[in-house]
Amino acid sequence: MIRRSLLTAALIIVGSVAVAPKTMAQTADVPFTGNVGGVCNFDQIIPGKLGLNQPTNATALAGGFPGGQFGKVFVSCNQGARVSISKPQQTGGPSFTPINSVGMINSSFGSTNSQGGSPVLLPSGSGLPLDIDMIVDKGSPLVPGSYSYVTTLTIVP
Repeated sequence: MIRRSLLTAALIIVGSVAVAPKTMAQTADVPFTGNVGGVCNFDQIIPGKLGLNQPTNATALAGGFPGGQFGKVFVSCNQGARVSISKPQQTGGPSFTPINSVGMINSSFGSTNSQGGSPVLLPSGSGLPLDIDMIVDKGSPLVPGSYSYVTTLTIVP
Protein backbone atom coordinates (compact mmCIF):
# COMPACT_ATOMS: atom_id res chain seq x y z
CA MET A 1 0.00 0.00 0.00
CA ILE A 2 2.84 2.37 0.69
CA ARG A 3 4.31 1.44 -2.68
CA ARG A 4 1.05 2.20 -4.37
CA SER A 5 0.86 5.60 -2.61
CA LEU A 6 4.45 6.40 -3.62
CA LEU A 7 3.76 5.37 -7.20
CA THR A 8 0.59 7.49 -7.29
CA ALA A 9 2.45 10.50 -5.83
CA ALA A 10 5.27 10.07 -8.38
CA LEU A 11 2.79 9.96 -11.25
CA ILE A 12 1.00 13.06 -9.99
CA ILE A 13 4.30 14.95 -9.75
CA VAL A 14 5.50 13.86 -13.20
CA GLY A 15 2.09 14.63 -14.70
CA SER A 16 1.92 18.10 -13.23
CA VAL A 17 5.44 18.91 -14.49
CA ALA A 18 4.51 17.73 -17.97
CA VAL A 19 1.30 19.80 -18.03
CA ALA A 20 2.73 22.94 -16.38
CA PRO A 21 3.22 25.82 -18.82
CA LYS A 22 6.78 26.64 -19.67
CA THR A 23 8.05 29.74 -17.89
CA MET A 24 9.66 32.39 -20.06
CA ALA A 25 12.04 35.16 -18.98
CA GLN A 26 10.55 38.63 -19.21
CA THR A 27 12.15 42.05 -19.16
CA ALA A 28 10.89 45.49 -18.26
CA ASP A 29 12.46 48.90 -18.85
CA VAL A 30 12.33 51.27 -15.88
CA PRO A 31 12.65 54.88 -17.07
CA PHE A 32 14.39 57.61 -15.07
CA THR A 33 14.28 61.37 -15.69
CA GLY A 34 15.97 64.27 -13.97
CA ASN A 35 16.55 67.98 -14.38
CA VAL A 36 19.63 69.96 -13.49
CA GLY A 37 18.57 73.50 -12.73
CA GLY A 38 20.57 76.61 -13.29
CA VAL A 39 22.50 77.70 -10.23
CA CYS A 40 24.42 80.88 -9.49
CA ASN A 41 26.38 81.69 -6.37
CA PHE A 42 27.93 84.86 -5.04
CA ASP A 43 31.39 83.48 -4.24
CA GLN A 44 33.03 86.51 -2.68
CA ILE A 45 31.79 89.95 -1.71
CA ILE A 46 34.28 92.77 -1.11
CA PRO A 47 32.63 95.86 0.47
CA GLY A 48 33.01 99.26 -1.14
CA LYS A 49 33.91 102.55 0.47
CA LEU A 50 32.03 105.82 0.01
CA GLY A 51 33.90 108.92 -1.12
CA LEU A 52 32.74 112.53 -1.20
CA ASN A 53 31.89 114.56 -4.30
CA GLN A 54 33.89 117.47 -2.85
CA PRO A 55 36.18 117.74 0.19
CA THR A 56 34.19 120.55 1.83
CA ASN A 57 30.42 120.90 1.90
CA ALA A 58 29.96 117.48 0.30
CA THR A 59 26.43 116.87 -0.98
CA ALA A 60 26.83 113.35 -2.41
CA LEU A 61 28.45 109.99 -1.58
CA ALA A 62 29.66 107.36 -4.08
CA GLY A 63 32.21 104.61 -4.44
CA GLY A 64 33.61 106.34 -7.52
CA PHE A 65 34.24 109.69 -5.80
CA PRO A 66 37.70 110.62 -4.42
CA GLY A 67 38.42 108.60 -1.29
CA GLY A 68 35.89 105.94 -2.30
CA GLN A 69 36.29 102.46 -3.68
CA PHE A 70 33.96 100.23 -5.73
CA GLY A 71 32.59 97.11 -4.11
CA LYS A 72 33.40 93.86 -5.89
CA VAL A 73 31.43 90.65 -6.22
CA PHE A 74 32.55 87.37 -7.79
CA VAL A 75 29.82 85.17 -9.28
CA SER A 76 29.77 81.53 -10.42
CA CYS A 77 26.99 80.15 -12.64
CA ASN A 78 26.48 76.76 -14.32
CA GLN A 79 24.57 78.47 -17.16
CA GLY A 80 24.05 81.99 -18.44
CA ALA A 81 22.29 84.38 -16.06
CA ARG A 82 20.94 87.91 -15.66
CA VAL A 83 22.04 90.13 -12.78
CA SER A 84 20.41 93.37 -11.66
CA ILE A 85 20.89 95.82 -8.78
CA SER A 86 18.63 97.76 -6.41
CA LYS A 87 18.78 101.39 -5.32
CA PRO A 88 21.02 101.93 -2.28
CA GLN A 89 19.26 101.63 1.06
CA GLN A 90 20.65 103.54 4.03
CA THR A 91 21.61 101.30 6.97
CA GLY A 92 23.41 103.82 9.17
CA GLY A 93 24.34 107.45 9.73
CA PRO A 94 22.38 110.68 9.68
CA SER A 95 19.31 109.98 7.58
CA PHE A 96 18.09 112.11 4.69
CA THR A 97 15.96 111.71 1.59
CA PRO A 98 18.26 111.82 -1.45
CA ILE A 99 17.30 113.73 -4.59
CA ASN A 100 19.14 111.02 -6.55
CA SER A 101 19.98 107.44 -5.54
CA VAL A 102 21.43 104.85 -7.94
CA GLY A 103 23.07 101.42 -7.70
CA MET A 104 25.38 100.44 -10.57
CA ILE A 105 27.02 97.26 -11.91
CA ASN A 106 30.06 97.53 -14.20
CA SER A 107 31.74 94.50 -15.74
CA SER A 108 33.37 93.22 -18.89
CA PHE A 109 29.97 91.60 -19.64
CA GLY A 110 28.06 94.88 -19.56
CA SER A 111 26.76 97.57 -17.23
CA THR A 112 23.42 98.40 -15.67
CA ASN A 113 21.88 100.54 -12.95
CA SER A 114 18.88 100.59 -10.67
CA GLN A 115 17.12 103.26 -12.74
CA GLY A 116 15.53 100.82 -15.18
CA GLY A 117 18.66 99.53 -16.87
CA SER A 118 18.51 96.10 -18.50
CA PRO A 119 20.10 93.29 -16.46
CA VAL A 120 23.70 92.36 -17.26
CA LEU A 121 23.89 89.03 -19.12
CA LEU A 122 26.54 86.79 -17.59
CA PRO A 123 27.99 83.70 -19.29
CA SER A 124 28.39 80.43 -17.43
CA GLY A 125 31.64 80.19 -15.52
CA SER A 126 33.23 80.71 -12.15
CA GLY A 127 34.83 83.74 -10.55
CA LEU A 128 33.06 86.24 -12.83
CA PRO A 129 33.95 89.71 -11.43
CA LEU A 130 31.42 92.53 -11.05
CA ASP A 131 32.30 96.07 -9.90
CA ILE A 132 29.55 97.59 -7.78
CA ASP A 133 29.07 101.32 -7.29
CA MET A 134 26.37 103.52 -5.84
CA ILE A 135 25.62 107.18 -5.48
CA VAL A 136 23.33 109.08 -3.14
CA ASP A 137 22.94 112.82 -3.58
CA LYS A 138 21.29 114.95 -0.92
CA GLY A 139 21.35 118.13 -3.03
CA SER A 140 22.54 120.13 -0.04
CA PRO A 141 25.51 119.74 2.35
CA LEU A 142 25.60 116.44 4.25
CA VAL A 143 25.56 116.42 8.05
CA PRO A 144 28.85 115.13 9.50
CA GLY A 145 28.64 111.45 10.42
CA SER A 146 29.41 107.91 9.38
CA TYR A 147 27.08 106.84 6.54
CA SER A 148 26.32 103.22 5.59
CA TYR A 149 24.39 101.87 2.59
CA VAL A 150 23.63 98.53 1.01
CA THR A 151 22.62 97.63 -2.54
CA THR A 152 21.04 94.29 -3.37
CA LEU A 153 22.11 92.20 -6.35
CA THR A 154 19.60 89.78 -7.85
CA ILE A 155 20.79 87.01 -10.14
CA VAL A 156 18.49 84.79 -12.20
CA PRO A 157 19.91 81.78 -14.07
